[in-house]
This record gives sequence, structure tokens and C-alpha cells, in this order.
Amino acid sequence: MKDYSKFNAEAVLNEVNNILDEMECEGKHNVRMDDVYDKLSIFDWWKDRLTRSDLNNMRRFLEVGIELGFTGYCCFKVGVTGCANGMWVHVHESEEGYSPRGACLYRSFTPAYTYWSFCTEEDEWVPSHKDDEYDRIKTAKQLKEEFHNFYAKEVNA
Repeated sequence: MKDYSKFNAEAVLNEVNNILDEMECEGKHNVRMDDVYDKLSIFDWWKDRLTRSDLNNMRRFLEVGIELGFTGYCCFKVGVTGCANGMWVHVHESEEGYSPRGACLYRSFTPAYTYWSFCTEEDEWVPSHKDDEYDRIKTAKQLKEEFHNFYAKEVNA
């Protein structure tokens, strides 16, 4: 079996931090997608460059994910307004180089809107993707509250 650990949350977070450090040292404001997509587990993109802001969003997403226990496989689809996009980090490592089944964290990845959601091991999305409120969690603070409340209900049930 091939090892995909270079695409787990901590490994990719290290790469994001390294790229941001290099950009700072070199005075760059962006990097070419072709130079970084493989290091950062970016499987699709709609623009040719990643900005510092993009990388900082990726870093914050991974930091929150790791804090909540999502330390496995991660991947990114870098969007632009009106196009498919997202950041995913899973509890489990990948065995085939693709997103594994089970619990994961999601955040949209576009300049026009930002929202969070998470999926349980039982494939239940919070908030539900069937609701009109799928995009109601806008901040990391709201996400953490929702996450902890959801699992507190599970324990008390």
C-alpha cells in the first residue's frame, strides 16, 4: 500500500508554513499554483496563483481541524466566486490518495463567502446539506461551539 501521509493535516500545515515563510523572506505576495499544488494536496483550482490570504486561510483551516481531531488526509479545491471550491480534512488517512470515508471537516474556499460544516462517521452532515442553513456556520468559533454541542448531545443520548 502506498503511503499518503504527506497529505495529512500536519504535513500539509508544515508545507503551508514553509511556503509562507519563503514568501516573507523573498517579499512575494503570491506563488504559482504549478509550484505548490502537489505539496499542498490541491487537486483542482480555478486560478493560477495562491495569495498570502489563501495560504493563511488554509493554515487557519488546518489548525482548527487539528484542534478538533481531524488529523488525517486533507485536500483543497481552490475556487473563485461562483465556482466549486472547498477545503477538506478527515479523521482518517487516505489509503488510495483520495478522500477516505468517515468523519471530515469542510470549509468553503472562495472570496465571496465562507462557511464551515462537518461530517460524522455515520455520514451525517452538520448543518445538514438538506437544510437551507447548510452555510450558517460562518466562523471557527461558531464551528467549535456546534461541534462540541453536537458531540455533547451524542454522549448524553
